[in-house]
Amino acid sequence: MHSNLLIVGILAVGFTLASFLSYLMQRLKLPSILGYLLAGYLIGPYSPGFVANTDISEQLGEIGVILMLFGVGLHFKIEDLLCVKNIAIPGAIGQIVVSTIVAAFVVYAFGWSLVTGLIIGLAVSVASTVVLVRLLTDHNILNTQKGHIAVGWLVVEDIFTVVILLLLPTIAAFAGGTDLSLLTIASEVSFVLIKFVVLTLIMFTIGHKAIIYILTNVARLRSQELFTLTVLALVFLIAVGSTVIFGTSIALGAFIAGMVIGKTNVRHQAFANSLPLKDIFTVVFFLSIGMLFNPMAIWIDFSLFIGILAVILFVKPLAAYLITIFCGYPLTVALTVAIALAQIGEFSFILAEEAMNLKLIPENGFDLLVACALVSIAINPLLFQGIDYFENFLQKYLYRSSKTFSKLKEIEGVSKRVVVVGFGPVGREITEILRSLNIIPIIIENNIDTVSNMEEHNYIFFGDATEGNILKSAHIEKASHLIITIPDTEKTVTIIHAARHANPNIEIVARVQYIKEKPLLDELQVDYICTEEETLEAFSDLTYKLFT
Repeated sequence: MHSNLLIVGILAVGFTLASFLSYLMQRLKLPSILGYLLAGYLIGPYSPGFVANTDISEQLGEIGVILMLFGVGLHFKIEDLLCVKNIAIPGAIGQIVVSTIVAAFVVYAFGWSLVTGLIIGLAVSVASTVVLVRLLTDHNILNTQKGHIAVGWLVVEDIFTVVILLLLPTIAAFAGGTDLSLLTIASEVSFVLIKFVVLTLIMFTIGHKAIIYILTNVARLRSQELFTLTVLALVFLIAVGSTVIFGTSIALGAFIAGMVIGKTNVRHQAFANSLPLKDIFTVVFFLSIGMLFNPMAIWIDFSLFIGILAVILFVKPLAAYLITIFCGYPLTVALTVAIALAQIGEFSFILAEEAMNLKLIPENGFDLLVACALVSIAINPLLFQGIDYFENFLQKYLYRSSKTFSKLKEIEGVSKRVVVVGFGPVGREITEILRSLNIIPIIIENNIDTVSNMEEHNYIFFGDATEGNILKSAHIEKASHLIITIPDTEKTVTIIHAARHANPNIEIVARVQYIKEKPLLDELQVDYICTEEETLEAFSDLTYKLFT
């Protein structure tokens, strides 16, 4: 292929195969990641036909890593972890320790070094967030007790992986023959941690203020293109700067960038704007991983492949299951968490690729991990579908009583949730009425100054409600009512379409600027429509009618 078309060729052929194979995977009720990895293999050097440029693909894959870790950092909330800390923290740490030790023993038993065994063990001990969230969503349990524990468990795993990424260069130095005295180890680790602490302090003090100042001023211009460009510029600048100045990995820099932007008032809009790019380059990341896969590695080390796969499919789930049961949670929760973790994905690849670059694991070890990921991702949905069977079997043969007790209540029977779009005079009036009725609405406002001046940021956030992802951030799918107070009818129509798509049963109260525009909303089956002339009075009356 002509040198000028290398990137275009990768994207054209790679995306075509990825979309086709992803379609097949979803029709088979399998995760899309499996299709992306297979597409990568088909355009890689180890399969016949078109061969993409591996170096360029890896560079594009780095962009995917940056955007993935940025998304993880952006959504990382310490509050979510604290809600399930009693099970997620000890559970994740215990499961990581058990999985790592067993995997390291298996790898070492086949003649590989102990350091290689430990790295591979760490890689297989963490599960794929993308696969887990997709499975929980498909089975409608993401927002249940089981879902919260599983996600919290993965948050701890993600944090642990970030710490390991930070320490990999030090581990590589030791493995390369550096003095292994305790004093040297302590000094090297301390130096790395000090650099990390300094980077974190700078980013969450001076950096945080600078980012708020920049994004707030850009948001005032209400230019989506400029806002997206600025967010991406900041993310890549922080990621690359962290690597150049502090010697951390690009992945860690992107994670910190996400955490910092996640503490600003524009975090929802930042995520909504970056999500399409994140999705695209996530595909490129998995394509680049698939291209590196050499299936001959399975044939060469078949017994080792089976051993590592056994750790992923049996040891990890068993450890998670026993820990969850020991902590007093029901059988159904233990089984869900255990099976959800019986796979590996993006964080395993990131960790393994960094380790391979530092010569901590051989290329064959990376190939084995990719093979194990392909198999575990393919099998995981099938295991999930058999949860009821596993539960019935265990209840019948291992439990004398099916009575179990839960430490957490399932999230069900939620009271009315209301989303209000716009916090102008009408939005403020409606909000006051709702609060007087003991209903605290979630408010979406597109004026950054209005959001910044509000003291109670927990129920108002900056964002353009015409973006479907902004409505999702407001949990529109769980809302009983949507009240649109903005006078722009064109935007109102867009918001209605997005809201109906996410929540077909939601009741909508909308505002039109002119009476002649009322039939337009009637066609959309809007429940209640108020015109500009009657806005405040009509909205007030409707609010009392709906919620009293």
